[in-house]
Amino acid sequence: MILNLMVFLLIGVLTLATAGCGNESIPPEKNESVTQTWKDSNAPTKEKEDLEGKVAQEGQALPPSPKQPEEKADPTESPGVGQVQEILMRANPDYRGQGKLHEENGVIVAGEFPNCNLRDLSPLRGLSLMGLDLSGNPVREIRHLRGMPLRTLFLENTRVESLMELGEANLVELRLNNSPIKSLRGLEGQPLENLYAVGTQITEVSPISSSNLRQLWLSESPVSDVSGLAGLPLVSLTLHRTLVDDLSFVRKLPVLQRLHIGETLISDLTPLEGLNLTRLVFTPPSIKRGLSAARGLHNLREIGTSFDEQRRDLTNPEAFWAQF
Repeated sequence: MILNLMVFLLIGVLTLATAGCGNESIPPEKNESVTQTWKDSNAPTKEKEDLEGKVAQEGQALPPSPKQPEEKADPTESPGVGQVQEILMRANPDYRGQGKLHEENGVIVAGEFPNCNLRDLSPLRGLSLMGLDLSGNPVREIRHLRGMPLRTLFLENTRVESLMELGEANLVELRLNNSPIKSLRGLEGQPLENLYAVGTQITEVSPISSSNLRQLWLSESPVSDVSGLAGLPLVSLTLHRTLVDDLSFVRKLPVLQRLHIGETLISDLTPLEGLNLTRLVFTPPSIKRGLSAARGLHNLREIGTSFDEQRRDLTNPEAFWAQF
């Protein structure tokens, strides 16, 4: 049933959301829809790994989504969809019905509203949405999403500051990039696998300490302590331009493969000794101890000093170490 639902939702969906890079260490770009990521979240583990690799090959940090062409609600939409669209337009004078709502058996199950000038979400109250894209909207609060069984939610480039209303969701993927989120409270107990929180105001990670995180982006946030990630199945962790200064937490990430700690306060790489990393990004001039531990990472395939949208200099270890 779920698989059929996923296939149904993919037909005719606008391309909205993401791609990533190499082995999924940079936030995806906006060219994959919320329904696609929802489908991926239900894929078997092996399929997820393949999809994550594809995402990682291409990505960079999330740019704003291109504005969608203005168009009125599709007259062929079901009465339920049409009614919600009409109410949304009345509640949001700058909205022209260009968003998309997706149904299964007459039930609205997903919505895509990137850059639609939505401020008031009250018309969505009571829907059983499993996927929702609100990226690029001037919305400030999400109380009307309370009780929804959301699995994927995009809040990038919004004005949302609190996630407390998401306690009843079942999120597998959440995107918060460039939004003023200050805390991850509200995500306790969620089965999150992918969390994008680049350019937020997050300072600590304890609310996600019991998640299923495999990929986490915290670049350019004021987080300083990530010890709460201990024991998580993280494969990729990006802490670029954060306030983290202690690398000892990596000893408690048993399956970590890709680590990005460039332009942080970390000065000691000794904790890397013996790890199974395949990619490492760090800032050599900042390192006072442990370079030998980094040199001894025998499974390393990529290494560099920068891996973001401004600059990317990944190379093979032999070429990299020849410079130092």
